[in-house]
Amino acid sequence: MGQEHAYVFLDPDGTQGAGIVVIVQTPTGVMYASQVGGMRNEERAVEGFAVPNFHPSHLEALTAFFDRYHGSPPDGLECPWPASHLDELAQIISCVPLWHTSREHDTPAVLTLDRDRLEELTEGWIPVDTAYGPGILTHQNCD
Repeated sequence: MGQEHAYVFLDPDGTQGAGIVVIVQTPTGVMYASQVGGMRNEERAVEGFAVPNFHPSHLEALTAFFDRYHGSPPDGLECPWPASHLDELAQIISCVPLWHTSREHDTPAVLTLDRDRLEELTEGWIPVDTAYGPGILTHQNCD
């Protein structure tokens, strides 16, 4: 029998405004879930550790980016993301800091859009690379 995972749903009733949370994907025994995908109302979960981002301008930039889709972002398969939009999203993501920290040393770092995992990309669920490895940037969904 496998280890039972703790399950944390970020902003379960949609009233808390969780802002931006980056989940670094690594075995921790903790699963983080979120409602994503605009009006498609998908629920996704990933194992790792969560790092909140408290800078409101990052959330504002992501919200403005996804507002153009009116709750129906491309699905990446039948409806691919326009290259210019991916470049714009990559630029927004590159402004989000996520330092690599330890007890001995802190190293400034930022996120990058993981273009190898674009099939996962939707509103509220952005695949990123972090100084710790792969991750998911979650943010408030339009609905």
